Amino acid sequence: MIKPKIKEHTNEIKITEFDNPVHFHHIKGPCPKSCTCCVKGSEEQFIINCTSKALKTFPALPNKILGEPSLLLDNNLIETLSTSSLRNSTLRELHIKNNSLTHIHLDQLPSNLRALDIRQNNFTGLDDDVTQFISKVSKVQLIENPWQCSCKFTKFLAYLKKVNLTEYKAALRRCSGQEYCPDLCTCCKEEESQRFIINCSNLGLPEIPAVLPITENATLLFENNNLQTLDNSTKIKGFNQMKELHLRYNNLTTVEFLPESIQLLDIRNNSLKILNESVREFLTQKSNMTDLTIFISGNNWTCHCKEIRFFRFTKNLAENIKDLCKTECHDYRLFVSLEEIDLCPEKIPGYVIYFTSFIILSCLLSFLQCYWKSIVMWLYEKRLFLKLTTRLEKGTETKYDCFLAYCHKDSHLVSEYVERLEHGRNRLRLCFYERDWLAGEPIPDCICHSVENSKCIVILMTKNFLKSVWGRLEFRLALHATSKDQYKRLIVIIYPGVENFDELDGELKSYLKLNTYLIRNDANFWNKLIYALPHKMIDEDEEIEMVNIET
Repeated sequence: MIKPKIKEHTNEIKITEFDNPVHFHHIKGPCPKSCTCCVKGSEEQFIINCTSKALKTFPALPNKILGEPSLLLDNNLIETLSTSSLRNSTLRELHIKNNSLTHIHLDQLPSNLRALDIRQNNFTGLDDDVTQFISKVSKVQLIENPWQCSCKFTKFLAYLKKVNLTEYKAALRRCSGQEYCPDLCTCCKEEESQRFIINCSNLGLPEIPAVLPITENATLLFENNNLQTLDNSTKIKGFNQMKELHLRYNNLTTVEFLPESIQLLDIRNNSLKILNESVREFLTQKSNMTDLTIFISGNNWTCHCKEIRFFRFTKNLAENIKDLCKTECHDYRLFVSLEEIDLCPEKIPGYVIYFTSFIILSCLLSFLQCYWKSIVMWLYEKRLFLKLTTRLEKGTETKYDCFLAYCHKDSHLVSEYVERLEHGRNRLRLCFYERDWLAGEPIPDCICHSVENSKCIVILMTKNFLKSVWGRLEFRLALHATSKDQYKRLIVIIYPGVENFDELDGELKSYLKLNTYLIRNDANFWNKLIYALPHKMIDEDEEIEMVNIET
């Protein structure tokens, strides 16, 4: 038994020194207490073996150990590694299997380590810097630890999934009751919120994995990928159980369905222009049942009257849309600065337009029905829209267009007919006895000749005409001619003084009661007369004012 010597210093600190006959030049001193030291192989691997010694503390060792030093601390009671930094230690292998370690810091690991064995301890996770370090160590053994899928150790969980899938599944099972996580994704559980995170972000994925873990409080992080559509044809097992859906920085253009359990939707920074009506109704219902949170900024939202329902949706869910104050339209206008009148400045309800149009159309049709003949007459008299207003004349061509029948005592009335009809725009060919009858011809023959050679007979019915024998003859011959030739017309013009038809002879009286006639004092007399007379088609070379209505 080697007895220690106690040396007292003036500052009252006691230092224990051991006498040991064996000194190793590798550590420039004796082997640590309770440990054995030896050199193995031709490479002079220096092994410090402290296995199964019930050690509770890490043995004191110099930083610089010669050879290829290995420290074996398996099957002890150590709860923490050296309290001083081992980063500069030259240890190449560290074996601490079956101890009580719960945490390890980067400065407790030698920088040149090539083998690390931490099996059968109480580790639940490793820090990011430790994970990054051990990922470069040649040989790492870490099974049979109670690994947890805490999101504090996301980087370690990704490493664990890569190097030991069995241990990774066991970690998932401990915190979520199931052991599935999609390929390339990392799953973990937040301790404070108890959310189960399925992290598939920053992987450039074109679509959401076909199967998702089914567990409580599931959250899908699918940001910074290439997702373009989320339509009804997409079939994703476990999708309806997602309570949070984070889809920022994708290329989304269409969203047609969402998880039934959703409580948070983040679709910022995509290429969306509108949310369809079914999605809007779904989110509105959810907002009434749960504390729904939505983020929609950074898209090309359409802001015009056609999509006024989407604009109303954003206003109704303003409390749920947390970034509405930053949300812009495709033309960079802020949603919060707009009102409905800005999108639909001249918007009139459809029923008002239909009703007004119906009233206007009804009034127009009524007006045309009442004044159609007057309008057509006026247009024809003005030589406007002739292709619509000109009547096609049938029957054989005649020498005269119109025969004026009147009493010789009323010859002063003829001049206005000549002026209006022959010299006017229509240029009708008139026949009247003072100009067109040959001298010496029998009057009855002249009357017959004029009637036969005219398309229409106009009778100027004055008191003098009714008293004239020749006048009654002209009327009878004209009536007989029109009865034989359906294309000949008889036009009677009633002058002032002719009021009581009862005093007329029977034939004339019957005609006036059964047929229409013109009143000379009518304000629209000339339009009616000109339209009733034969219509002449004007040749293109005639210098008459016409309006081209061809399209």
